[in-house]
Amino acid sequence: MNENSLAKKGRPKIERAEYKHLLKAKHRLPTDLSILNIYGNLKDGSNSDGLVTTTSARSLRYLVQTSNVKISYQEKQITGPKAQHSLLHYNNLTVNHLIKEFLLH
Repeated sequence: MNENSLAKKGRPKIERAEYKHLLKAKHRLPTDLSILNIYGNLKDGSNSDGLVTTTSARSLRYLVQTSNVKISYQEKQITGPKAQHSLLHYNNLTVNHLIKEFLLH
């Protein structure tokens, strides 16, 4: 891990085939979009949630902001042991609160 980073405008410096595929398909996004991107960082030196790197998670911003979409985009990082990938959506009060606030506004 830690082999990739984001360029100045948020595009990943290393683009895997899956990301390139998403870039080609971004024109298919809905025309009005609200995104809450919650990602984890275990703070163990991996810069990941154990499965997805923070760089990969944060590269979503570039993908959607370079499309012709009216977008509301928020990014929230969860840190520590409860930021493990499978725990981000399993009874995580912090994540539940972020989702609730996002949906109510």
